[in-house]
Amino acid sequence: MDTSVVYADLSAARTRVLSHASPPSLPSDACQCPRWHRLALKLSCAGLILLVLILTGLGISMGFLEKKAPIEKCGVAAQEIMAEPTGRSAIPTCLKDWQPYRDKCLLISQISRPWSEGLADCSVRGATLLLIEDQEELRYFQNFSKREGHQFFIGLKYMQVEQIWKWTNGSTLNPDLSSLLFRLQVTGKDKENSCAVISQTEVFSDTCSADNRWICQKKLKHV
Repeated sequence: MDTSVVYADLSAARTRVLSHASPPSLPSDACQCPRWHRLALKLSCAGLILLVLILTGLGISMGFLEKKAPIEKCGVAAQEIMAEPTGRSAIPTCLKDWQPYRDKCLLISQISRPWSEGLADCSVRGATLLLIEDQEELRYFQNFSKREGHQFFIGLKYMQVEQIWKWTNGSTLNPDLSSLLFRLQVTGKDKENSCAVISQTEVFSDTCSADNRWICQKKLKHV
C-alpha cells in the first residue's frame, strides 16, 4: 500500500472528527451583550416590580382614606347636631334628697323649728321657703301635707308695720289686680310675729316662734 494514500486517509478522518467536536460558531451578526447589560436588565426588572408594588399600596391606602372620610364627616355631623339647641328641655335634675315638682326642687325638713330657723336653713342651701304660685300648687301641697301627716311653714310672713302679708321674695300676697285669678287666703288673725303654715285643708296664720316643719324650694336645673 502506498504510504501517501494512508496518510491522506488519516488526515481526512482527523479533519472530520475535529469538525464534529468543535461547537457551532455564532453568526457573524449575532449580538453578544456585555455582562453589565445583563445586570442593568435585572435591576430594571426589580425596579419595575417595586414600582408596581408601591402603586398597588398607594391605591389601597387611598381607598381606605376615602372610606374613612365619610365616617369622620358623619361623626362630626352627629356631634354638631348634638351641640345644636333643639328647643326642647333637657332632663331635669335635683340634688340628692331633693325632689322635683314642676320647675322646682323641694327639700322637706325632718325636724320642727321656728320659722326663722327654717328660713335660715333654706338660705344656707341656696334656696328659699316654699312660694305657692297658683291653685294647682296649693292643692298639691295640701295633699302632700295630708300624706305626710304634718303641717309646714311656707315663705309668707305678716308685716305688722305695712299690715300686709309678704312672700320672702318681696312680693305682696294677693296684690290688687283685676286680672288676678288666684287669691290665696290666710285664715286666722293677722297680727305681729305671724307666719303662714300650710296644712291638709288650709293656709293659716301661726306664731313664727312655733315649731313646725318647713319646705325649701329652688329652681330646677336642666342638664
